[in-house]
Amino acid sequence: MSASSPLVSLQGVGQTFANGVTALRGLDLDLRAGEFVSLLGPSGCGKSSALRLIAGLATPTEGALRWRAGERPDIGFVFQDATLMPWATIFENVWLPLRLRHVSRAEAAPAIGEALARVGLSAFAQAFPRELSGGMKMRVSIARALVLRPALLLMDEPFAALDEITRLRLNRDLLALQAELGMTVLFVTHSVYESAFLSSRICVFSERPGRIVTQINVEAPAPRDEGYRLSRAYLETCRAASQALEDVMSQESAA
Repeated sequence: MSASSPLVSLQGVGQTFANGVTALRGLDLDLRAGEFVSLLGPSGCGKSSALRLIAGLATPTEGALRWRAGERPDIGFVFQDATLMPWATIFENVWLPLRLRHVSRAEAAPAIGEALARVGLSAFAQAFPRELSGGMKMRVSIARALVLRPALLLMDEPFAALDEITRLRLNRDLLALQAELGMTVLFVTHSVYESAFLSSRICVFSERPGRIVTQINVEAPAPRDEGYRLSRAYLETCRAASQALEDVMSQESAA
């Protein structure tokens, strides 16, 4: 594949589990460098399964994933739960991906310090997870995902459990991080409003077995701020995404 090719291309991807449940069928998705793509759809429609396939945590039972360079690049993964080690300091939690690559504490320290600075937690390197708020824990999780400077960041409903004020703040911070680092982001959410604020493209999933039934390109200037949430463009994107979801649910009810 050439440099202009998608970073990753999912072609007719399907996944059926050992219990016979088919999570995905006929999923086609091209993800290009620098995009912020949100996967939006009903619960249980296979969005998280798609992320796990891209991360290499599972293997498709049909179709193929094709990477631009022929192999999977470094990937960061942020889960819905911060999944921090409670017995370890924040520094040690962020060190984990580098430690698994046999990078010593001393060698890793500059990269860890940079990652914590990017999420505004430099002063908390020696704190423990129990000493942090929910939003701060999620920032640590993001720092841990960024410490390898990944080409692709996968995020599975990372802000779903947070209060609205914290969620809005992290939405803005995430866009700033993406602009600064130039990474590609694939983001799973149930929120129309979140997808409309963050995305350059929204992919709406069908009910299970999941596939993309609608794609919405979001044309909006950067940086996006709270003023954008009041704009006609934002409201139109929310309306289009809401209608696409309503169409999905209506088709399921008719079936």
